[in-house]
Amino acid sequence: MSNKLEGKIAIITGGASGIGEAAAHHFAAHGAQMIVIADIQDELGQKVVESIGSHKCSFMHCDITDEEQVKNSVQSTVQNYGRLDIKFSNAGIFSSSTQTVLELDLAVSTV
Repeated sequence: MSNKLEGKIAIITGGASGIGEAAAHHFAAHGAQMIVIADIQDELGQKVVESIGSHKCSFMHCDITDEEQVKNSVQSTVQNYGRLDIKFSNAGIFSSSTQTVLELDLAVSTV
C-alpha cells in the first residue's frame, strides 16, 4: 500500500465512528505517524485507538462546539508531536452557537 501520508501528524474530529473512523484507518494504512481522534464519543474513540494501535493513534475528548476545546486539541497535538500536518474536520455539529463552522475552523487555523 502507498505511504502517501508517511510521517504525517493528523487530527480527525468525529473520528470515533462512521466516515471519521474509516478515515483514521485509511490514514494509518497510508503511513500517518500519529492520528489523534478528537470526539465526544469516548468509548468508541478508545476502540478506534485499540484497532489501529496506540503507537499510531490516540484519543482526546473534544466537543467541537466549544472553541476552547478545539484550540486545546490543536495545541496539545502540537505540544505532544511537534507539529500538525493534517486536520480533517469531519465531526457533525448541531448547536445554537452564533459562530459559523467557518468561524470555528478559522479560529483553529490561527492557533
